Amino acid sequence: MKQLEESHIFMCCTKLREQAFTPIPAGYRLRCCRPEELLIWKDFPFDTPEQAEEHRPFMDAYFSQTYGEQQELFYRSCLFLCDEQDRPLCTGFLWKNYGKYTTLHWLKTKKEAEGRGLGRALLSAIFRQVGAKDYPLYLHTHAGCERAMHLYTDFGFRILTEPEQIDGRPNQWQQALIYLQNKMPPAYFAALEFTVSDEESR
Repeated sequence: MKQLEESHIFMCCTKLREQAFTPIPAGYRLRCCRPEELLIWKDFPFDTPEQAEEHRPFMDAYFSQTYGEQQELFYRSCLFLCDEQDRPLCTGFLWKNYGKYTTLHWLKTKKEAEGRGLGRALLSAIFRQVGAKDYPLYLHTHAGCERAMHLYTDFGFRILTEPEQIDGRPNQWQQALIYLQNKMPPAYFAALEFTVSDEESR
């Protein structure tokens, strides 16, 4: 089951569903990540300090490879949704992969802040920036992120069934469905949609 949980899924959106949008809740505010908060951002994907420490070399290498030559743009793009004490509770942003593909990067809500609608509110704020020239939108996730999968589906994202490899990673949508069918409420699973990319394998 662990292998299924980690299955790679790629999704694509050609038109956002505005009915999925929500405002920023009262008591929270949106701002950009600051340079002195880079370590906070690198630790965001992990639920415990031990996990964050274990994956620090990976995150350091990923940041250098993906954003290292465009750090100014990273800090202008990377968003935090913060509480009244200015503590970042949710993060995510859009990034042009290879300067070409508009991609959602690193959406994550801290464990203690889940269930407050912050992920949906942050996505709404992010997607309000999208113009016609930015489509299609892409994202990469894993089967274990089933709650986020439902959220993405609400906004109009569909699971890519082709190509077989994207950005150097296998497209494991079929085995991911086995996991999702066991984990998602039946109505959420039935709402999943599928599409084929018109882009060449990246």
